[in-house]
Amino acid sequence: MKPSTIPSHKSGGRKQDSGLILLKMGGSVITFKEQPLSPNFECINDLSRIIASVDKPLIVVHGGGSFGHYWSVKYGMHTKPARYDLKGVSVVHESMIALNELLVKRLIESGAKPYSVMPSVFTQGLEPITERIEELESIAVGGVVPVTFGDIVHVAEQNYSILSGDALMTILAEVLLPPKVIFLVNVDGLYSDVGTKNIIQEINYETYKSATFSKTTSDVTGGMYRKIEEGLKIASLGIDVVLVNGLKPERVLNAINGDDFEGTLIRHEDRRG
Repeated sequence: MKPSTIPSHKSGGRKQDSGLILLKMGGSVITFKEQPLSPNFECINDLSRIIASVDKPLIVVHGGGSFGHYWSVKYGMHTKPARYDLKGVSVVHESMIALNELLVKRLIESGAKPYSVMPSVFTQGLEPITERIEELESIAVGGVVPVTFGDIVHVAEQNYSILSGDALMTILAEVLLPPKVIFLVNVDGLYSDVGTKNIIQEINYETYKSATFSKTTSDVTGGMYRKIEEGLKIASLGIDVVLVNGLKPERVLNAINGDDFEGTLIRHEDRRG
């Protein structure tokens, strides 16, 4: 597949560009998703070294993989608010804290300066708290890397909901309007056909429906389909979104640096007017 170049992007009327990068580590990248509670230490170490080497403001979001998703399935939890089993609420939340702690520890060991942030710090239920999100950017500009994650959150009246890492990417992007948004996935990009594994190099709102998506029973947050849906929402803000294979470190580094990359570009398209 011919490498693509990430286009330069300017969004009219936005605040002064801090160079912020919003990076999502998919759960299928940092864990072995089909094996319960199994981190992919090799990949975590590779990504940690890359993040430690980046001299740009960075906010990291990570998914649940074989931690949060595993327990969410066991307790029948979804992204729709409901009165879920309260033990399940505790177990899912604890599993995400455990994965986050593991990831943050490896980042520190690699020389990065991560700062763990639960999503409940900057959201009220499923809604953003703008001032808190803007504070995350200030932290990132100062050289510390906020690291947040998909989680189970209280919505209202003892109703809880899974707030996925993909949805968090959109929440953060809508407030911060970062110039670069990157999703790390466990494949080379979006397939036009899962059987032949032909990669779509570029997609937009008009063309995405022609793609097919693989679905696994272990993913309660929508898998690749949800990433594309959230990516299109972000693209509608005037931001290009990149899907890159997070298991291939050189591609991740190229995407962060703005060099030629191999993956799928979700082309920005301002549909707000």
